Amino acid sequence: MAIRHIIRSVPGKVHASLPAPVRRILTRAASNRYLFRYQDPKAVLKPPVVASMVPGKIFKPIVWIDCEMTGLDHKNDKIIEICCIITDGYLNIVDPEGNNCYESVIHYGNDVMDHMNEWCIDQHGKSGLTQKVLDSKKTREQVEEELLAYIKKFIPEKNIGVLAGNSIHMDRLFMLKEFPNVIDHLFYRLIDVSTIMEVSRRHNPDLLEVVPRKETAHTAKKDILESIAQLKWYQDHYLKNSKETAKFVQQAKKLQEKEKASYTLSSIIEASVIKRKRAADGEQKNEEGSKKKLKK
Repeated sequence: MAIRHIIRSVPGKVHASLPAPVRRILTRAASNRYLFRYQDPKAVLKPPVVASMVPGKIFKPIVWIDCEMTGLDHKNDKIIEICCIITDGYLNIVDPEGNNCYESVIHYGNDVMDHMNEWCIDQHGKSGLTQKVLDSKKTREQVEEELLAYIKKFIPEKNIGVLAGNSIHMDRLFMLKEFPNVIDHLFYRLIDVSTIMEVSRRHNPDLLEVVPRKETAHTAKKDILESIAQLKWYQDHYLKNSKETAKFVQQAKKLQEKEKASYTLSSIIEASVIKRKRAADGEQKNEEGSKKKLKK
């Protein structure tokens, strides 16, 4: 039975006889605005099981975007690679097909690529992105159109999807100039994983010492996957107070010393994929077993 219904069923005389602070709490709880404070959080937040599979019905969708640019001057530099992964509010990727994302490289010639700063020339050269940009046939306008269509496929309504990433404000600055129609479709708020990191650095520095390191591949898709894994890690371990995480910090430091090379965010992604695959295999075996029993 809803708390609001129970509260409203309390006789007026009984309600009037209660202490003023209690009456205020009950009155607030009876309204939709404050109801969530007094209900089981899971009952309020948990979406339908199929929500993530139905376009337009995704639970609190998050639009993860990462751009690779020719530099950090949003007035003069260009976006040369962009990737978008859409998750629900539980960080589950909602696109079941292909690479689970939209990603594209925009063509620019040597007149643009030769004027990148030293860091970009070195990094994009090593990753192979520079050559991909030179070889690409896609224009900025074409990529914007494709990206917007991809987002609308899962989030058709405006002002629903929240833009997310690491230091996402910088990507947004570039996109306001180069992908304005995409920004216009999204909600104005941002989820910046870097903000949580900076808060953690000040609020619980001991925990931040054991955050799995990034591999810094500086490719758009890899950066997004690491951002999602990073937010998941913070949800699991940081969004608790220092007393609650003290035991975990001790365990993580031992693991960090023991497995320095493999203690990465990518290992979390891989472990998650393996876990999901095992669960799917288990369900398939159970289904096959049930079919055999029915045949008998």
